[in-house]
This record gives sequence, structure tokens and C-alpha cells, in this order.
Amino acid sequence: MNKVKCIWNDIVNNFFSKRLLVFCIFQFSILHYYISTVKHFSIMADYPATPWILPFIGQNVYCLFVYGISVVYFYSNIPFMQKHEMYVLMRQGRNRWVFTKTLRICLSAVMLSIIEFALSVLILLPRVELTAKWGKLYNSLAMTSAGTGYGVKLFFSYEIINENSAIRTLLIFWTVLFVVTALIGMIMFVLSIYINRTAAVVVGTFFSVLPVVFANLYLYKEWIGFISPLSWLNLLLLYGKICKKIPIVFADNYSNSYFNPYFICCFIERNAVKRFELDK
Repeated sequence: MNKVKCIWNDIVNNFFSKRLLVFCIFQFSILHYYISTVKHFSIMADYPATPWILPFIGQNVYCLFVYGISVVYFYSNIPFMQKHEMYVLMRQGRNRWVFTKTLRICLSAVMLSIIEFALSVLILLPRVELTAKWGKLYNSLAMTSAGTGYGVKLFFSYEIINENSAIRTLLIFWTVLFVVTALIGMIMFVLSIYINRTAAVVVGTFFSVLPVVFANLYLYKEWIGFISPLSWLNLLLLYGKICKKIPIVFADNYSNSYFNPYFICCFIERNAVKRFELDK
């Protein structure tokens, strides 16, 4: 019981930090910039908005870029070697210490994903209508060009609306968001053990920039869209609506294709811990 309490305290104390505050400020700023225009159109058209706007955020490369940078900053203290951590490492042992930190990354990814959804709904208040359907507002923006005249900065794809129900689409997007966030944290953790923290931050930043590159080059090099985990947040890529030539690893079961890199990263991390030096 004491072990579970210690792990929980470690996760909570490190999650609620200045890095979380910066994450929330960054995300609220970028989400407010785009979603506020949808809220304005909702007022002018007298159509209430539904809470299922987050999947459309995944189509905006600049939102993906800011989210990636925010996640990298949140995990920038990797490999979590604070002053007291050396004592904890020696007491717990390497395997248990790595398990605790992996659990911290995963639970942090869950909470960050929840915060992202909560912020998107918060900005829409009080124009939110609780319904299981997409609603008239998003359908109008997807099927007409009405939003252009009101300066709506988000693109609403009818293919996303038509593919699945609103709640199922949100659940798919939220699952992918969690996996992508955790995967970035795991990759940074592995790199910080194998190389150093600087290499982890640089690679994380590289993944954040790639969605912008993908938006400009996917017509010529379609495989670029599968390099950065952040690009996977575009559900049109997941549904195979953008890239016609989908790699075999993605073709058979796209849900497994998101979890496979995560499990591979866990395997690499387990081997990396054997090389972890106490003087690091």
C-alpha cells in the first residue's frame, strides 16, 4: 500500500507543476485563436455548438505544432533526475524506477488529453449544446462556405463527419491523442537514457515541426505523414483519405498501427535501462 501511495504522490506532485501551467496557457491561446471564430459564427447563425470540435483541431497543422511543443516542454525534465531522485533510484532499483516513470508518462498523457478536451469545450461556452450528434453548426460549416464570410479559421471536413458518429469520432481522436502524447514522452525518455536530455528535446521538437512540413510536401512524399506521431492526429490520414499509398503496417489495422510504436518504445526502454549509469 505504501508503494502505491509513493508512486501516486510522485505522479501527482510532478504533474501539477509550472510546466502544466505553461502547457495550459499555450493550448488555451492556440485553441482560443481558432475556436473563438467558430463561436462567433455560432452566435451570428444562432446555431449552438456541440462539444465534438476537437477532431477538427487535428486537421490544423499549426495547432499540432503548438501541441507538440507544449508536450515537449511538459516532458522537458526527462529523465526525471532531480536531486532526490538518485536516492529513490538506489532504493527502488532500476527496473522498478523505470516502471514508475513509464507509468507517470502514461498517466500524464491521459490527463493532458483530458485537459485538451476540457479547454476546447471551455472556449465554446456558453454556446454548447449537449447532444450525441454533430449538430447543425458543424454540418453547415462542412457542407457550405458560410464560415468563410465570418472568418472561421478551422476547416470542417465532411469526410470526418460522414465517417463515424460524433461520440465515436471523439473517442477515436482522444485515444490517438493519448497514444501520441505518451509516445512522444516515451521516445524522449528513451533518448534521455541512451544519449542525453538535449537529444530528447531536439527529437521531440523535430516531431512537432514535421506536421507543417507534411502539409506542404505530402503530395510529393506521402510517407512523410507517417514519421511524426503528431501527424496521426489528422483523422483524414487515419481514414486513408489523404495518402493513397498507405504503408503496409497501417493498412491492415490502423488501431494497432498506433499502439505498435508505443510497445516497441517500451521494449527499447526496457533494454535501455540496463545501460543506465548512476552518474547520469
